[in-house]
Amino acid sequence: MAKPTATSTMPKPFVNKWLCALAAGAALLCADMASAASAPGLTFESVFNTRGEPAALYYRATFAGAGGAHTLQVWRDGQTRLRRKTDQAIDTYVVRGANNLPDYQMTVVDYRKRITTRINRDNLIQLGHFSDWFDLAHGLRHPAGAYRLVAAAAPAGAPAPVAPCRWYALTQDGGDTHRICWSARERLPLEIWSDQTAAAVWRVTQVDHRPVGAAVFQLHDAGFVRDNANADIDRD
Repeated sequence: MAKPTATSTMPKPFVNKWLCALAAGAALLCADMASAASAPGLTFESVFNTRGEPAALYYRATFAGAGGAHTLQVWRDGQTRLRRKTDQAIDTYVVRGANNLPDYQMTVVDYRKRITTRINRDNLIQLGHFSDWFDLAHGLRHPAGAYRLVAAAAPAGAPAPVAPCRWYALTQDGGDTHRICWSARERLPLEIWSDQTAAAVWRVTQVDHRPVGAAVFQLHDAGFVRDNANADIDRD
């Protein structure tokens, strides 16, 4: 990696701004699905689990977010390396140890602002952004409150999923119902549909299980301003 040509101390408002952009694709429904104990029956953990998921995975998805539709590409190498690219604007690289502990180091590359930012999970939590490996790799955030999860039928008008999957309806108390088509093979939500808007808010369009090459995880940020948000936050 080339040496940085500039450094910066990133103010918290700027950190929070790119965290909001990250959250739009990192944990879809992070606001709508912020819930965690379900009524008797299915649980989030029992249905949306990762047992037997592919060791290596690439997928492309479209999702509804600020400014309209966006494209997300995700590469996962085992349980230790992850890359998420949103449109052509933001690249997020996540690395954690082979022991699969919750801790991870995140590097965010903003191609428009030409800034690279490093931050770890503990400091993300300090900024109020709670995410774990599952959230980042699968596009679903673990619920945290009262919810109801049941098997469901495909919503009328939903596009055909890219692969076989089973539909579930997840309803937050007093909130929208989202229907999620979960693939037992891919261990991914292939489609997420909002009953409130009668539209798909997430749709996987491509999946590949081939090994992910090391070049995928190489940062391309020569000449960018490089910020260590960990140091900035620790100094506050």
